[in-house]
Amino acid sequence: MNPLNSLEYRKAFNDYLRRGVPIRLALKAEDLGRQTTHYIWRTRGDPQVRPSHIENNGKLFAWDNPPETGHPGEDYGCRCTAEPYERGTSEYAYQTITSDIDDATPQWNTGKFLDYFRTGGGEAVTLSKTGNLAGLIFYFFYAALVIDRINAQIIDAARKAKFGHFTYGFAGTYQFIGYVFAFGKSVVSGQFVGSVKTQNGMMFIEGSISYQYADEFTDPADLRQMATGSSALTPESWQWTELRGTPFSITDTWTTNFKSEAKLSATESMYRWPE
Repeated sequence: MNPLNSLEYRKAFNDYLRRGVPIRLALKAEDLGRQTTHYIWRTRGDPQVRPSHIENNGKLFAWDNPPETGHPGEDYGCRCTAEPYERGTSEYAYQTITSDIDDATPQWNTGKFLDYFRTGGGEAVTLSKTGNLAGLIFYFFYAALVIDRINAQIIDAARKAKFGHFTYGFAGTYQFIGYVFAFGKSVVSGQFVGSVKTQNGMMFIEGSISYQYADEFTDPADLRQMATGSSALTPESWQWTELRGTPFSITDTWTTNFKSEAKLSATESMYRWPE
């Protein structure tokens, strides 16, 4: 039967025309003429993708068990696509945040960071205390497209291991001014712990990742950087310290689960990391 002629579809289409309700049918994949029972969510990978759909990118879903967002293309203006999933040939990789995110309110902006620079006495703060852990994780993972690079690195490390338990450590310096101006270049490091098994040219990888964020708020307006060529706090550069504040550290941690199916051959895979 053509799924477009079904009673369920006609009812959903009428609801869409009359009330703007997205067409979201709770039918089995075969009833809707789907090629497979599951699919991999793919976004366009550009700034127009909405946050909830970015979080779905690369994840595996069942047609008869849609995510909270609905299936790709169901939400108004959604340009995401559903790539048919076939075990043994399809590739995917995703991370799911597993740690509790308990951000304080209100969220600190650049002005609040500057106030603390003047009055905090140099006492370290966490991202959660400033209300910025969730926002920075999202920016780090998605807006800056870092998650794709980390996934590729872990998959490449799995290629070297091929079977059994393996670990992989990584660290990088990232520019977060696009998120909050007060966050300049910060170090994000992490450690993957998990396992891989290889079968018929495919790797099946599972594990967890522990992330650490580290930054020091020293030069909120870049005056020392511009005047001396360095933001380092020295006796010579003290005159350029805005409002005579005291530098302070900003740190935090979070964890994710990692899951992937990827091809053992890097040349045939969409996930590969250059040597």
